[in-house]
Amino acid sequence: MSAATAEDPIHVLNPEERAGLQRVARGAVLRAVFAGVLNAIATGLVDVYASQRFGPHTALPEWHERAPYWLVFGTGAVVFAVIEVAYLGWDGLRSVTRLSAVAGLQLDREDGEEIALALARAALELPNPPEPVMGVNPHREASRLHLVFASAAYKLKISVTNFIFKQVVAGVLPRIASRYLLAFTAIPINGLWNGLVCWAVLREARIRVMGPSAAVEMLSVVLPDGRAPSPELAAALHRAVASCVVRTRELHPNHIAMLRALRERIGDPAPGLELDRSDLFLRSLPSLSLAERRAVLRVLAVAAILDGRLVRPERRLLAQAYDVAEVPSGLRQVRKLRRAFVSGDVISPEELRAVAS
Repeated sequence: MSAATAEDPIHVLNPEERAGLQRVARGAVLRAVFAGVLNAIATGLVDVYASQRFGPHTALPEWHERAPYWLVFGTGAVVFAVIEVAYLGWDGLRSVTRLSAVAGLQLDREDGEEIALALARAALELPNPPEPVMGVNPHREASRLHLVFASAAYKLKISVTNFIFKQVVAGVLPRIASRYLLAFTAIPINGLWNGLVCWAVLREARIRVMGPSAAVEMLSVVLPDGRAPSPELAAALHRAVASCVVRTRELHPNHIAMLRALRERIGDPAPGLELDRSDLFLRSLPSLSLAERRAVLRVLAVAAILDGRLVRPERRLLAQAYDVAEVPSGLRQVRKLRRAFVSGDVISPEELRAVAS
């Protein structure tokens, strides 16, 4: 995708690319659902066999009497789970590779290896690296307790859902009927969660495919070529992107691409400048001219949507920035911009500038 001029519309995806991405995503989601269903059926059959062979584990009073059941069932469950996870990882990587090909992403260019790694992280559901990059620490404003709870919550989702569903089935069905049906209650749960997670993974991969070129094109609109910015404006622009990173507590690959694109456009930040402090960013806005404040707010809006999300801390940062800059709030337009970017729609320069008018 070639760089845009200040008046060119930003073409994130054309209709043919969008249709191709939907086909890839639909196939991957269906395969993920099928894998979850197969795993649940296989695990349920092992549960039924172990119950018939050793007796229902809930009816065995002593742990040594329950041990044979758990040995057989546990071994089978682990084996089938490993097979399922391995398949989902392999198919996720394959689907993400297809996504990049359909979108026309060239992984052999200069930053291709970095983009490929970002896509692989999305496919394997690996978190973004927490290490500071280009002077930005994504966890500067995050508490360790919050990070621990966020990681643990995801691990509990499927287990809690399965437990609740089993309790519902056990309460509705007769005892004899539910004894064996309970072994298969994981079928819809596994299939549903696999489908949802696969959809989320491919959505994230698509955003990472679009992000680097979108960052360059959007910056070319909100920061058209002209005279070099003042040191105060340059510092505020760099801090705008960094503040979004620390508010989301995650250094998204698209934010790295935007940090790099911003440096290529206006130069590196001054030595010793603290970038990742949103308080300093907000404090610097009143000293800028109105035109400069609008430029900073537009860059802030682009940074806020470029990871495909607009979480509460980012919305709060935007609201604070509009208030401090004494510019009418464009938060509604920022939300529209995010939806257009995630959908791959054409974004006009007027729509981009409208976030700070």
